[in-house]
This record gives sequence, structure tokens and C-alpha cells, in this order.
Amino acid sequence: MTVIFLASSMASAQSHERWYSLLMSGQPAGWSRQAMTQEDGVLTSVTETEFAMRRGAVQIKIAMATRFKETLGGKPLEAVVSQTLGKLAMKQTFVFTEHEIQIRSEQGGRTLRQQLPLPKQTWLTPGSVEKLLKKQIAQGVKQIKFWTLEPSSGPVPLEVTMNYVGRENVQVMGKVVPSIVWDTQMSIMPGLVTRSWTDEQGGALKTTLSPMPGMDLTVVLADKQLATQQANPPELLVSTMIQPDRPLLKPRTLRRATYDLSITADDKALPVTRQALLTTSVQTVQWKDDHHVRVKVDLARPTSKAGKQAAIQGAAPEASYLRATPILNHEDPVVMKLIQKALPAKLPAAQQAERLRQFVHQFIETKDLSVGFATASEVAQTAQGDCSEHGVLLAAMLRGIEIPSRVVSGLIYVDRFLGQEGVFGYHMWTQAWLNGRWVDLDATLPGSSGFDAAHIALGVSSTDEGQTMNDLVRMLPLIGRLKIKVIEAR
Repeated sequence: MTVIFLASSMASAQSHERWYSLLMSGQPAGWSRQAMTQEDGVLTSVTETEFAMRRGAVQIKIAMATRFKETLGGKPLEAVVSQTLGKLAMKQTFVFTEHEIQIRSEQGGRTLRQQLPLPKQTWLTPGSVEKLLKKQIAQGVKQIKFWTLEPSSGPVPLEVTMNYVGRENVQVMGKVVPSIVWDTQMSIMPGLVTRSWTDEQGGALKTTLSPMPGMDLTVVLADKQLATQQANPPELLVSTMIQPDRPLLKPRTLRRATYDLSITADDKALPVTRQALLTTSVQTVQWKDDHHVRVKVDLARPTSKAGKQAAIQGAAPEASYLRATPILNHEDPVVMKLIQKALPAKLPAAQQAERLRQFVHQFIETKDLSVGFATASEVAQTAQGDCSEHGVLLAAMLRGIEIPSRVVSGLIYVDRFLGQEGVFGYHMWTQAWLNGRWVDLDATLPGSSGFDAAHIALGVSSTDEGQTMNDLVRMLPLIGRLKIKVIEAR
């Protein structure tokens, strides 16, 4: 929702409050409220957003709020971000000092504190962005570029580029009003173009974007009653599943598989980069051209000459793969207790990792789709969730025993799911750095079936501050555009 926040936060300083309706594929999905106040020399910008999405028959509600305080001269003071992506709200407070950003993350009575150096890149606060927009629009500037910081995406500045398209009348709240049309791009989502209709001060009247085929997002100015109408969002999970040209027999026992992936051309979609598919110690990727790629998954590859060479060439994990993050907070006492319960005795690292994988599978008793994206701390308390909750809890527990870890986003073949048969669905699992290579561990699988060749890895994330969005967004260009042909499976 970063794109929506930036597009809709550019309201006029004279406008105390604005409400927006959020539409997904034309259906009401939520609302956003923008407000700005000034008191005792402090300018406070507030953005509240609430929207729903459906996965199968389950409707999930996501809530986010950001309160940004700055001086009238544009000096950042403090930002408070509240996000409810699972069952428990996460609150992050950013305090900007002369030399660093102090971050306090709170969830379920637990607190994680971090100190990060100030960004080297100069960036603008929300109030300064508004001043810049008013000035440059008044001057007739056709391209407006600036750096800003959106705390809900982390303490890393992002670049915004607004290109003038023209002038056009747009319908807002039953009225036709004149507007300036802009195409906007942000460095956090390379290639994604947001079309915005603004007033003369840069205040958003309407914003549209298509992060993936079949999913159009629209944010339009409204009154409170219209904006907060009951949500009826479209289904987003079943519609993304991919049926291959033939079924996989006994997918959980597959040790070797070769797939040909084709990506349908779509001028409106995000461009696909060669980083959209991941090379691992068990997966090789061979691009034939920009729309065709062969993926080979061979679980015996780590012991082969090529696999050993890949492991040697792979760089050792950075400190971020051991660090406690708001998503993977292994320092949470509840997570630490789970580690002690899962590992009563000292074992070799590989055995510890597998023991933790099996423990997480058994620990998460309520396996459903009702959780958006919970942190490891939340999962440790609720024992509920789907693949992402299994992935983050296992990753956090691995870090708790000093095994570097990361989460993987990709595809998994399932015989049956949500009424569909023989399909690949988007999935998340964990990788642990063991014996000089990244080892795949899927805690959603029972027993000793820790991983199989019916997985296709797309991207990874350390969940470090400011990187999660950039890491996960790489697979967006593939969603809704993939076709899979099974070449070999045994």
C-alpha cells in the first residue's frame, strides 16, 4: 500500500482531512483517511488505511496508520506506524535524532529496539513534499523528482518520479472536476506506473495502478460515508493458481523435476527481470529469452560437482540473516521458549534445523488462511496461520540458535486446494545456511518430507528493515502471467 499512501498523501495543506475509497477490480475494498494539523510549531501528517481481501471464502482485513511529526522547516521528528496484518497489531516508533534513527517495535507486549544510522540520501518529509509539489506545479514543471521516506516500508528513502501526462476532467463524488494527470514511478517498485489525477496543489483526486494482471487498484476522493461502505473485495488466491500441462504424480516424493515456464506478454504489467527466479544449490534457471525460462530442481545437486561449485561461489550470509527483525524477532521470550522446547538436547546444526522444521509443523495447530501476514512473535503466541506463518516462525527459531535464515517466496504443486486439483500455488518456506549452502526447509510439510522438487523458488528476503517490500515485489510481474509445462518429474 506504499504507492497508495504516497499518491493520496499529497493533499493541500489547507485541507484538514480527506477521505478516499479503495476499489479492487471495481469492487469496494476499503478506505483511506488523510489529515494534516499544525500546533506549537509541529506539523503532523496522518494517514489511516483499512482494506479487505479474500482468499478463497475467507475475508482478511488489513489496517495501517502512520502519524508523522516534523518541524515547520521540514525537519523530521518522529513517526509512528501501526499495522495489523495478522491477529496482533504491530507498532513501530521512529525517532529522528541528529545522528541516527531510533526504532522501537512493539507487539503483544514485546519490544524490539534498534538504532540505525541516518540515510545518506537526502529526503523530504510529507510537509516538504507538499511544498515542493505546489511550487513546481505552479511553475509548470513537467517532471517532478524527489526522495522521501515512508515509515511503513522501513527507514530507507525511496525516489519518486512524477511525469506530466496532460490535463483532463475526472469524475469525483458525482462531479466532473479539472485535473492534472501524472504517471508516477517509485524506486521501491521499479517498473510499476501509477496514474494519478491531482488538483493544482498536487492533492490526489484519483489514483489507479495494476500491480499484476487481473488486479486493478483505484483510490478515489470520497466522503466518509461513501469511503467506509461495506467492503466486498475480489478473491485473490484461487485466481492466481497455475495448472500445468500435466499433473505431477506423488509430488511430495519428487527428487528431480524440470519445468518450462512461459510468461505471457502484457504491456501494462510490470517488466520481468532475470532476478524474478532464484538460482539455489538445488535449482538452476536458464533463460531462453525474456518470456521463456527452463527451471531444473534436483535435490541431489548439492552433492554433485555443479552443486558444490555453486555453494563455494555463493557468498557467506550477511549479518542481516542472523539479526532480530520485527518480523523475525527471535529475541522474543515466547520464541526462545519454543526453541528450548523443540531442542532439549544439543545436536549437529543440520539435525537442529530439521527438528525445528518438524516442531513448527506440529506447533501451528490451526492451519488456515485467516491471517494476513503474522510475525514470528505473533505465531509463537497464536499457533495459527498458513505457509507464511510457518516460514517466518521457523526462520526466527533458526536465528535463535545462530543459524542464518531467510524466507523464500515461490510456487508449490498441490494435488488439491480450495476446490482446485493439480495446481501450482504461491507459497512461502524457509532456507537455512548449513554446511556452506542454503538448505530449503518447508515447515508446512509433515513428517520427514522437508522439501521436494515440486517447489519452484522465485525470491528471498532477510526481512531486514526496508528490504522486505523490495525483496517480495520481484515476483509480482509473474503473478497471473505464468504457464508451466512439465518436462521431467521423478
